Amino acid sequence: MKKTALIFFITLTLSYILPLAEFTNAQTTYTINTRNILHTIDERIYGHFLEHIFNSVNGGLWGELVWNRSFERYSGTGGLWHIEDSSVVQSSLSENVRLLFGETDWQDYEYSLQAQKIDGNEGFLVIFRANGENFYWCNLGGWSNNYHAIEKGTPGVRWSVFGSQIPGTIDTARWYDIRIRCEGNHFQVWLDESKIFDFTDNSAHLSGQAGIGTWVTEARYRNLVITGIPDGDTLFRGLPSIGDEAEIALPDWEKYGSPELYLSDEALNSNYCIKLINDQPGQAGIQQRSFNFTNQDYYGSFWARGESPGGFTVSLLSGTDVLAQEDVPAPDSAWQEYTFQMNPATETTNGTLRISLNDTGTVYLDQISLMGQDAIDIDGFRPDLYEAVEELNPPVIRWPGGYFAELYRWKSGIGLQHERKIYPIEAWNDQDVNSFGTDEFITLCRSLNAEPIIVINIGHRSSATPQSEYIEEAQHWVEYCNGSASSTWGSVRAANGHEEPYNVKYWEISNEIWLTRNATTYVNFLNAFVPALKAVDPSIKIIACGSGGYDQDWNTTILNQCADIIDYISTHHYEEIEDFRSGVINYENFLKQLGNDIAASSNPDIKIYMSEWNVWSPIDLRCGLYAGGMLNAFERQGKSFKIGGPALFLRHSNAGNSWNNAFINFNNYDWFPAPNYVVMKLWHDHFAPKFIETTGSHTYLNVVATLSEDSNEMFFKVVNTSDSDIEVTLDIDTSFTPGNAYLEKVTAGSLYATNSFVNPDYIKAKRGSISINNQLVNFTLPKYSASVVTVDQYPPVGIDDEKAAGANGSFLLHANNPNPVKTRTVISYDLMQPEHVVLRIMDFSGRIISVLVDERLAPGNYQAEWNGTDNHGNDVDSGLYFYELATPSNRVEKKMILIR
Repeated sequence: MKKTALIFFITLTLSYILPLAEFTNAQTTYTINTRNILHTIDERIYGHFLEHIFNSVNGGLWGELVWNRSFERYSGTGGLWHIEDSSVVQSSLSENVRLLFGETDWQDYEYSLQAQKIDGNEGFLVIFRANGENFYWCNLGGWSNNYHAIEKGTPGVRWSVFGSQIPGTIDTARWYDIRIRCEGNHFQVWLDESKIFDFTDNSAHLSGQAGIGTWVTEARYRNLVITGIPDGDTLFRGLPSIGDEAEIALPDWEKYGSPELYLSDEALNSNYCIKLINDQPGQAGIQQRSFNFTNQDYYGSFWARGESPGGFTVSLLSGTDVLAQEDVPAPDSAWQEYTFQMNPATETTNGTLRISLNDTGTVYLDQISLMGQDAIDIDGFRPDLYEAVEELNPPVIRWPGGYFAELYRWKSGIGLQHERKIYPIEAWNDQDVNSFGTDEFITLCRSLNAEPIIVINIGHRSSATPQSEYIEEAQHWVEYCNGSASSTWGSVRAANGHEEPYNVKYWEISNEIWLTRNATTYVNFLNAFVPALKAVDPSIKIIACGSGGYDQDWNTTILNQCADIIDYISTHHYEEIEDFRSGVINYENFLKQLGNDIAASSNPDIKIYMSEWNVWSPIDLRCGLYAGGMLNAFERQGKSFKIGGPALFLRHSNAGNSWNNAFINFNNYDWFPAPNYVVMKLWHDHFAPKFIETTGSHTYLNVVATLSEDSNEMFFKVVNTSDSDIEVTLDIDTSFTPGNAYLEKVTAGSLYATNSFVNPDYIKAKRGSISINNQLVNFTLPKYSASVVTVDQYPPVGIDDEKAAGANGSFLLHANNPNPVKTRTVISYDLMQPEHVVLRIMDFSGRIISVLVDERLAPGNYQAEWNGTDNHGNDVDSGLYFYELATPSNRVEKKMILIR
């Protein structure tokens, strides 16, 4: 028996004999057979998911700096009521909107009315016997338009369903007849003359007003009549009073001076604008804080109409200090765009944008915009967040959601910015104004070399059956993206500045429909939508909404009934962070079973796409270890698993503790990576497509081994979830000759360690010690760590003695990593004293290729990255290169190999 095989045998034997505490520090051997390629891995498992959540896009990645720029968000839940054509209309999509009328001493009465849904997620609230916290309401089309129910409110207790829910939906644009009869403790409800509720409440509310309301829905009501029982006297007929116009408070905005501020439906676009009245001498207007102003040009605009002879002044401020200021002409009676350009004299991370009237008058304002030159230079994206996304190099990006996709109307997000419509509801601290739509998303994907995946709104939140409105809207979206410039919607795309088709290949048929519908209902939607979309573009790939959690029954129904019309099945799962280790094991078993079910279906070519995965908060080291474990599982299941995408991608810090698991965490001027970002970047940077045979095991190690396309590099990715360091030996078959080995590790000692704005790199990839002894590679894995070992077959690279390199005590230049270089390498150096440092790349002849550093630096540890390009950004050829660190007192040179 070979010595290495004997070591392997003994190690495995001990693992079954000794208690865990006695063997976790023992040496563990993995035998790697690079000749046996088990399957290929699709790089798209390292995909991402961009949803409009917690200002990830609007207020984040998209470089528009103004929040609530269209004034569609306002404080309070009283709704927006107005009279229109003998109806009272509620046009807010807020929750829990109520309008009461009548007398609190009304006792027995019959209440009739007609109601029509205009838009939104649910139906009607019809309120009766309401007196303070005592009330009933008939909730028609509640719970995402799935059920009807009676809900009862009592003092000190949140209202709840009285009796049982019954299935029911409310259609848009249809008038419904509603009648409610209250006699003592006996209540009856009719919908279109069909009795739907008949109940007795032994602790009934015996008197109270009537009312109407909505929940995330716009609706109109008419022909409201209240008649007394038993006399039949008319207690009320007509429309409720909606009161006088009141001033409003706007999220993200505040008054400057002493203006009056009202919400107006005479908007430039969408639903609302603001009416600003200044009837006092002196400036008055609105302002917004928390801007990050740097020394660059800012371009802005706003739309206005009205009368104020003195015109406007636009100011950028830091506290009370004016950094830049520009006067804008007086408005007239028609909507007009007013533009400005300013460059602040001083930088600040808490700047203010102020727009003020210089005279008395009344003006209407809408669509305020401000963007810096740095964002304009990269197609409108915030530079630091764009670079954070770019560093992850996502091969695919899914958009626009998630839940956001389920209500998204794509036509509201194309064309001129001031003509776009808002997202229909407020969600996750925002009501998105659709500044970032289809064209911006495709631009982002193309600039990142990422393949777009679009999720379609199929209207299931509005109806339990497929509706032609949503089918046609989806068809139009496919044509907008993929049709020629001569097609109906392709011509709209061309008119918007994009002549060539986008050729979007992947289309997902809704998101998490299992929250509101059963699998059989979803099959009906698939059968309606897929042929319709394929009729527009037969080449597209269809992604079906798969299970949430461990619901294999859902997946089985989809596979049994419509496997032949889909290409991918999309699963979701979020793990409790305490189960960061066991959760990976459990879900990989679930993926194995799903892969087996697909293989046994009528379409064994279907692939798995896990389009949402992560642990729940917080973002400590555990989320990084879970990410490494899941990515290893994806690589192991590469025969059937082809695409992945964790959530959340980006998240603004103002979300507090809500959904705190994002990869990129940011505020108005900075960001930091969570441990899952650090680990996923390390894993993806070392992607290789060949999954190779690996023998060996350890209870607390999750490992995979892969081989590069040219078979010259082997990567060993391993997650150590134990609380002990573990020594590991890789025994590599003789067909692969180790030349160089590198170890990069992510660890922090404590499972609860995390990065932050104050210490953004506390958890990061660091180099570790590793050695080669013929076919054996030896290293130690720290406790609670995620590590990547790179072993190549290139000739050993000569490394100068590091002590000699810093013999004069001024600096120490380390070996670059990785070496050889494929796409990028990191060069580290330590300064022992303040120095002017020049770090540059040279070719074999000594010609300077690229200067990475040229500045005076304080003592400390530094890193610079070279991506294989010259000073002009052009890729350089494969070959031998030198990197030189020079100071006025010393100069050291090392060599590296670039392989394309």
